[in-house]
Amino acid sequence: GTSFDSIPNGWAAINAIPQDGLLQIIGFIGVLELFIMRDVTGEGEFVGDFRNGAIDFGWDNFDEKAKLTKRGVELNNGRAAMMGILGLMMHEQLGGSFPIVGQM
Repeated sequence: GTSFDSIPNGWAAINAIPQDGLLQIIGFIGVLELFIMRDVTGEGEFVGDFRNGAIDFGWDNFDEKAKLTKRGVELNNGRAAMMGILGLMMHEQLGGSFPIVGQM
């Protein structure tokens, strides 16, 4: 099979992954989207609430203001992560050296 060492970094990895591997990744994402990551019970409090009455971790103990604050913090963390990966992708396409990652 294909070893992890033989797959390059960044965008070049897409062309190096065997076709069966890409199909496996796309199939797994499809199964998650169609069968697992959805509001089956209709109990979702907000868009993206996929607990389905099974997982709580204390969420129901917070008041509405705390829930809104925590959701806002989580959204901002996601936005920051997207900007970070976008910056890494841009540096890779521009070429050169990046202080944290090194030679791209």
